[in-house]
Amino acid sequence: MEVHMSVKPCLVLCFIAVVITTCFWGQTAADISSKYPVVNAYEVRPGILLTTKFANDGQVCEMVLEKRHKTVEKIDFGSTIPRELVQQLLNELVPVAERGKTTRRYLRGDSESTITGNVEITESEYENVSIEILGSLSPGASGDVVVAIHWKKRTCAAPVENTKH
Repeated sequence: MEVHMSVKPCLVLCFIAVVITTCFWGQTAADISSKYPVVNAYEVRPGILLTTKFANDGQVCEMVLEKRHKTVEKIDFGSTIPRELVQQLLNELVPVAERGKTTRRYLRGDSESTITGNVEITESEYENVSIEILGSLSPGASGDVVVAIHWKKRTCAAPVENTKH
């Protein structure tokens, strides 16, 4: 006597087995970090992330501010950070005294802006750091999108390579 199982029940059983296996053997921090580089991130304000890179001596060599899209309360598709908040965070993260003297004079102060379409790029050069701000000029979505701070006299350590990637 032959036993015939239809394809549909077999697929359902396979799906259940996969779901149960995934629930019991989920990915751990070690699993993920063995595949991908670890990124240092700090939430400096609700919904605002600061990612960092460090030199071999432990000193910060690069900071990048960006908006986080997923928070506890909501998912926010907006990418901009208000300019006033960016200035406040810059003064906290790299105070004027730590930046050093301005090394370039621009027509309108200590920064230069370039506008291409709806994108504004603002660059400031100091003795110790350079600051680059990329912003949006789009109606209804104006503000800064990415703020990058680079220390000139510090070399970022090479990222650790993951061989299993």
